Amino acid sequence: MIFKIYKIKVLMIKDIYIRNPDDPNFQYGVLEHSDAIESIVSKIKMLMGTRQGQILGDLNFGIGIEDLIFETRINKTKVEEKIKEQFSLYISETQNFKIEPQVSFGRDDGYDYALIDIYIDEEKVIGLLIN
Repeated sequence: MIFKIYKIKVLMIKDIYIRNPDDPNFQYGVLEHSDAIESIVSKIKMLMGTRQGQILGDLNFGIGIEDLIFETRINKTKVEEKIKEQFSLYISETQNFKIEPQVSFGRDDGYDYALIDIYIDEEKVIGLLIN
C-alpha cells in the first residue's frame, strides 16, 4: 500500500476583535483580525479573568488569578506554573510561540500586590497589577 503525503498550508482564521476601548492599543473601526499575537492576547485575558468553575462545559478553564495570588501559602514559582499549565491547555498557539509569565510580589504603603507580566517570544505584551 502506498501513502501520499500532502502538505497543507495552515491559514489563520479571522477572529472577532475584542480589545477594550480603554486599552491603549485599541484600534477603532476594527471588527475582526487575523493576527496570531492578538488572538493569544485575547485568550490570555480570558484565562486570567476567569475563575475555575465559571465555565459550565469545562470546570478546569480559568486561572482564578486573584484567588491564586491571595492564597496564603503560594510562591511566585507556583503561580507561574499554574499560569503556564492553563496556557498549554487552552492556547493552541503555545506550539508556535514562547509564552512566559513572570510573577513578582511586593508591598507598598502597607498593601501587598502582585505584578504579572506576560511575554510572547520575549516581548512583553500584557502587564497585570493585582492589589
